[in-house]
Amino acid sequence: MTHLSPEQTEEACPACGLLLDVTEEVLFSLVKCPRCLCEMRVRKRYGAYELLGVLGQGGSGRVFRGRRLAAPESEKSEEVALKILEKSHPDYEEHLLLFRNESKFAALIQHPRVVPVIALEEDEHGVCLVMEIMEGGSLHDQIESGEKPSERRVLETGLEILKALSAAYAKGIIHRDLKPANILYSPSGGAKLGDFGLAQNLKSPEEVTLVAPFEAHLMATPDYVAPEILAGENGDFRSDLYGLGGSLYHALTGEPPYATDGKSLKELHQLKTVPVKLSCKKYHLLPETAALVNRMLKPQPEKRFASYEELQSAFLWALDQLELSQKKAARSHNPLTWIASLLKKC
Repeated sequence: MTHLSPEQTEEACPACGLLLDVTEEVLFSLVKCPRCLCEMRVRKRYGAYELLGVLGQGGSGRVFRGRRLAAPESEKSEEVALKILEKSHPDYEEHLLLFRNESKFAALIQHPRVVPVIALEEDEHGVCLVMEIMEGGSLHDQIESGEKPSERRVLETGLEILKALSAAYAKGIIHRDLKPANILYSPSGGAKLGDFGLAQNLKSPEEVTLVAPFEAHLMATPDYVAPEILAGENGDFRSDLYGLGGSLYHALTGEPPYATDGKSLKELHQLKTVPVKLSCKKYHLLPETAALVNRMLKPQPEKRFASYEELQSAFLWALDQLELSQKKAARSHNPLTWIASLLKKC
C-alpha cells in the first residue's frame, strides 16, 4: 500500500506571488487572491497525483481526473480517476470501509465489465482510490443531460452490466448498490460496473466489512434499492437484478420507478411493495422490453428472473425483436416498397 506525501498548506498566487494559507480549503477549490483579486485553483495536488478536474461527487467523497506526478521518463503518465476521502469528512471511518471494500472486491472479480481499481492509498490525510478513468461518463450523466438513450442502447447496457454481475456472483459477490451513477462507459461506449463499496461476499461472510449497513441509515440510493434490503435482509443476486431494473427504467422513462424523496426506511419499504408498471405504449417501447423491466422490478424476489442466464436470454430476445421491428419500420417507410405493394394490389 502506497503512502501519500503530506499536503502543502501554503500556495503562491500565480499572478502576484502572495502565499495563501489553503489548509482549510477543500481539494481543487477556486479561491480569490486578497491582494490582486486573481482567481486560482488551490490544493491541486493529492499525494503523488496532480488533480486536473472534478468528475463527480458522491456520499463517499469526490472523484477527480488526475495523473501521477514525477513518473519515470520511460513511462507515460496516463490520466486516472481518483476517488478521494479526506479525514475531515464527518463519516470518515464508516466511508473508509467502503473504499476498502471497493478495492478488495474489484481486485477479486477482475472482469472486463468491472471498473478496475489500480490502487488504494491511505495515509494520515485520508484515503484515495486510483481507478481507470471512464471517459464515456455514466448512465446517470446521460439521463441528466435530458437526452434519453435509445431503447437499443439501454438493452445493450443492461446485457453488459449483467455480465459484470454474473462474474461477481461467480465469486460469491453481490453488488447491492446498482444505480445509474455506478454504470459507467468507456470511450468506445461499452458499459462497466463500478463502486463495490456496499458489496458482500456470500461465500466468505467472515470477510464482509459491512454486515448490516442499513441499521443506522440507508447508504444505498433509495430509488433503486430492493425492498428486501430495505427490510433488513442482506439480499442476493435477485436484489442486484432489481437495482439494474430500476436503473434501466429510469433510463427508458427519464424518471426513477418510485418517488422516494423524504421517505423513511419503513415508508420506502411500504412504497416498494406496490409493483411498478412500465407502459410500452406511453414510452413507445416494445412489449418485450417493458415486460423484461417490469419483471426485474417485482417486489417479491422469487417473481424476478431465477438466474442470470434466464435474464440474459430475455435481453437477447428483446434485442432480436427490436431489430426485427426496426427493419420492418424501415421497409414500410421505403418508397420503393410502398410502390411495389401498391402494384401488387392492382
